[in-house]
Amino acid sequence: KQWYQRRVRGMCLAFYIPCKRPALLGALTAWCIVVAGIILYTASLSPTPWLVGTTSGSVLIVLLCVAWTGSTSYVKVNVASILQRYGENPLLYCGVVTQLGSCVGAVVIFLVNKYAQSFTPC
Repeated sequence: KQWYQRRVRGMCLAFYIPCKRPALLGALTAWCIVVAGIILYTASLSPTPWLVGTTSGSVLIVLLCVAWTGSTSYVKVNVASILQRYGENPLLYCGVVTQLGSCVGAVVIFLVNKYAQSFTPC
């Protein structure tokens, strides 16, 4: 193996603990959606979210963000490793759908902030 392949495998938990069961990946995806909802709800309460000004509130938000990022990355890597068995086209389509989802999300959030005035400046 090339040096960069060994290095990448060393940095990613999904290579050490792969998940090939679609039901478990679906459950992890549902977990990611719930955590993202909690993060967005907390952001909508700004400037006075739960536990504002407390150490426990700060720790809770950081832990939620780390849990969401780690869970989402784990699911994406496992989906890509499953699709890798089917050739290059499924991986290409997975990448295209990921980028389109990111673009749609950015446009929706921009429109909500710009026209709905749902978030007030602090």
